[in-house]
Amino acid sequence: MNNTQQDDREGRIKKKIFDRFEDETAQEIKNLKSRPDFSPELEYFVDLLAAGRDPATISERTGRPVVALMCLQAPLELFHVFGLQPFKIFGGAMVSQRLSAPQLPAIMCPMLRSALGELQLDLAGQKGQRFLAWVAPTTCDWVVKIQDMMEVCGIKEKPPFHRLELPHMKDRDESQERWLEEVYLLKNFLSQLTGQKKIKRQALANSMSLYQKSWHVFSKLIDLKRIGLVPELWFMVISNSFFFDDVEKWTTAVEKALLTFKTKNESPDIFLAGSPIFFPNLKMLHLLEEAGLNVSMDDLCSSERIFPGAVYFDDVSEHGLLKALAQRYHQGCLCPTFADNDRRINNIIAPAHKDLFKGVVFHVLKGCHPFDLESLTLESRLKDQGLKFIKLETDYTSEDSQTLLTRLEAYRSALTN
Repeated sequence: MNNTQQDDREGRIKKKIFDRFEDETAQEIKNLKSRPDFSPELEYFVDLLAAGRDPATISERTGRPVVALMCLQAPLELFHVFGLQPFKIFGGAMVSQRLSAPQLPAIMCPMLRSALGELQLDLAGQKGQRFLAWVAPTTCDWVVKIQDMMEVCGIKEKPPFHRLELPHMKDRDESQERWLEEVYLLKNFLSQLTGQKKIKRQALANSMSLYQKSWHVFSKLIDLKRIGLVPELWFMVISNSFFFDDVEKWTTAVEKALLTFKTKNESPDIFLAGSPIFFPNLKMLHLLEEAGLNVSMDDLCSSERIFPGAVYFDDVSEHGLLKALAQRYHQGCLCPTFADNDRRINNIIAPAHKDLFKGVVFHVLKGCHPFDLESLTLESRLKDQGLKFIKLETDYTSEDSQTLLTRLEAYRSALTN
């Protein structure tokens, strides 16, 4: 096969996968808009997801250049004060991973495999604008090697790339000092990227206030979910759309959406833990609903953990503000990649004693090693407390849906008997 034939063949494969990618997205949008609890207040979030996640669309909407962000540990307020739009890279489509899979390890994070497949489809290049830069906190090994995997997959995107070296021991003073240095290095990187040599202290404080307000409004949504008024599916749609628009617009839309949730779910409450879930692969949430289970709490970084919590500061100097951000994003993070992570386990166990949920459903993607390992500790600790636990290992495929549903239905019976 000559080069021309090879290029034609690859082009046909990409076209076929792109069409199926579009179909997969459109089908989930149709599912959401056809739900009986769909309302005009939720249309904003659904339409954000439907419009796509290419940098050109997001930049046009926000009026800011877009920087790709691999994980949530990088302080979002820093991007905002430099006039940039951070966008969390994710791959939710099942079909796009078929493009990247031949070049990658057989057992690896399917979410990143999907994201790499989307980059191979070059959705960004189709509109003539790519990410201005990439920022990657070094959380799991897959994220650490993302640049190498992009090269292996033949992705031509070569923007500035900055790594944030994440200390994996949170409680050590040395780790906190190192992380503050990393935040300063990120500030310097964004400064060079934008040509903005200095940031004004008041401008940074204003950006922090915007995200603080957003967190407070988001907390109200969490409170409604706790009492069974917000289905996890809609909660996930709202949180997934967070990076698709200006933070102020998104916050205003969440405030309006608070008024639409009025019907209480009487199904057994569960805690959803484990690997992130991203649109359009909302399979697990549909299965939980079908099995008659209500998610009243979760600790997914694609859902309740999109914010590390409130940022408090007394020192209003630039150093004081940066230190407050560094502490909150490091200390407030509950990612399983940290070594000293008892607080994460305790945050799951403690609410159970207040009868906020009846059991834990642990969702783990095949190849997602940090969560897979954590499930062993969590299961043992929960059973010691007399709590019911189920681990559901899945991939980006629909073939296992019936098996998962059967297990969830049996789990529901165990919770209610």
